[in-house]
Amino acid sequence: MKSLSFKTKILLLVIIPLVVVSLLLTMLTVYQAKELGSRNVEKFSDMIFDLRRKELKNYTSLATSAIKHVYNKSNLDILKSQAEAKEIFRNLEFSEDGYFFVYDYDGVNVVHPKKPQLEGKNLFGFQDSNGVFLIQSLISKARLLEGGYTDYVWDKPSKGRDVDKIGHSVGLEEWKWMLGTGLYTDDLEDAVADIKAEVNKNITSTLTLITLLAAFCTIVVGLIGARFTMFEGNLADEKFQKLSKKAVESQEEERGRVSHELQKGINTALYAARSKLVNVAKESSTDKARAKEDFISAVSILDKTIQEIYRISGELRPEILDTKGLYSAITELSEKVSVENDVIVVFTQAGENKRLKADLETSIYRIVQEALNNIVDHSHSSEASIKINQTDRMLNLSIQDNGSGFNAKKVMEKGGKGSVGFTDIQVRTQSLGGYFHVFSTKEVGTLIRVTIPLQ
Repeated sequence: MKSLSFKTKILLLVIIPLVVVSLLLTMLTVYQAKELGSRNVEKFSDMIFDLRRKELKNYTSLATSAIKHVYNKSNLDILKSQAEAKEIFRNLEFSEDGYFFVYDYDGVNVVHPKKPQLEGKNLFGFQDSNGVFLIQSLISKARLLEGGYTDYVWDKPSKGRDVDKIGHSVGLEEWKWMLGTGLYTDDLEDAVADIKAEVNKNITSTLTLITLLAAFCTIVVGLIGARFTMFEGNLADEKFQKLSKKAVESQEEERGRVSHELQKGINTALYAARSKLVNVAKESSTDKARAKEDFISAVSILDKTIQEIYRISGELRPEILDTKGLYSAITELSEKVSVENDVIVVFTQAGENKRLKADLETSIYRIVQEALNNIVDHSHSSEASIKINQTDRMLNLSIQDNGSGFNAKKVMEKGGKGSVGFTDIQVRTQSLGGYFHVFSTKEVGTLIRVTIPLQ
């Protein structure tokens, strides 16, 4: 991760949350779709099985109605009535595999049209392949008021194998018979399975669509983000290069100024003092009065040179900044500029007066110094003010003059007279995490505002 470029990290910062959110939304959508599909299939299954049970109840009702005329005469000739009822049940069918069967309450088969070999046999203890005591359950449910349902497994003639079946049985209490019928549910189970497969197919299609859309969105956002990141990165690089260039130019300008003062002032003075001392050495034996005069002149030149060296070194790093702090140094600087130039500089300080870190005080001092240099060199001002308001969290600095003003936007963006000084102020302010603004109106003056966080 450390080897990745800043632009790549920014791009990943955009894409990774998008991918994570897309995956979470996809998972949530699929989960909800499965839950909804499962509930719907379950409801559908319950509904069609409920309809099948009602259908069975209708069939047993029809069967009891079919023997009603003989069942009601059973008190006259019960055996004859039962024989007639048996024939009716044997001939009653309602589908390819739909028929009726009859058992007495002891479990003996009375009628079974599909398996007549079972008639007369006691199947009370019979169990299907799932272990259900089928005949016992049918008889038990038949003796209820409205009959009941039994789920079991039974041979399906059309398929030649055991399949699931729902049975409904009712009781013929006068004869102690259980009348029952059943419907196979394999077709219902196949229908439910088909619906489940279709639901799963739809969920898969939805998942595929969402995945494609998420991938497409990720690619589009990635491309836009990459383009935006590269564009912003290039702008930032370009701005950084301009600031760096102007900062270097500012440094070179300052070095050139110091070098010029050293060469023009210090070197010339030292050379003049050297010449005087050489003359003293030559004249000391022949013209003592002239030698004394040259010696006094050389000493005077050296005194002025020492003062000039002190002035230049003071501009580079004023001693008062280390001994008495920022506000005393700015006060001294304001008074010096006022004395040496035709500009009256007034410094006021509000808020707290606590010492700051040495590097912070140096940077703020340099900002003020550079601003005053610009005022003296370019503004044609007669008055200038410096105001500082210090709190626990912030330092607000404003420097204002009543000079000729200039086009601030043009100077800051394209460079121009005085732009190097403003660039130095901007670079120093940004290095401290602060904000720098310039407001200028022609023939009115210029206002510089600097805000620097202290915490």
